Amino acid sequence: MKTILKFTAVTALMFTTVVGLAKEPKLSLMTSDQKKSLIVELDSQYKESFLKIIDENQNIIFSEKISETAYTKKFDLNKLENGSYLFELDNSSRSLVYTISVGNGEVKILKKKENNKPVFRRKGSKLFLNLLNLDSKDVQIKVFDSDNRMLYSEIIENESIVTKAFNFETAHEDRYTIVVKDGQNTYYEDILVK
Repeated sequence: MKTILKFTAVTALMFTTVVGLAKEPKLSLMTSDQKKSLIVELDSQYKESFLKIIDENQNIIFSEKISETAYTKKFDLNKLENGSYLFELDNSSRSLVYTISVGNGEVKILKKKENNKPVFRRKGSKLFLNLLNLDSKDVQIKVFDSDNRMLYSEIIENESIVTKAFNFETAHEDRYTIVVKDGQNTYYEDILVK
């Protein structure tokens, strides 16, 4: 009986691990053999994302909304001047920013920065907040009404997973804004109470 229980537990753990790994999105950003080319390959989890290439002066030189379930594109960067550029992929749950260098007839990927965004989920008159905060930065949460009066404020320190529930069941009819700030990034979510 113990052997069957152990086998069942191990099988369940392996199944959970495989399902978890299957949900990991695939993003391939690589330079090609041809000079000044960049190849981007995305899987279905990046559907409904925005892709941008930004120059050193913060000018958007390329922008595209990705709506396909599988996306592959080769970028010919021959017409770009030598310098640094940001390659940004943004969707509702995260943003990925690659710093790329174009110069001497080639493209180099210098660094990658990933930023997880808070996930808001509404259920009735309640709003739930989840934020993966891997750097354990201080997270500041504030709630404002439509007259910009602060109704709630909290700083969460040293937490890698931030969860919060807001109950608007007894709130007055109004539009409320939840502001979440983690380091340099600020996110907003509105909820209308009728």
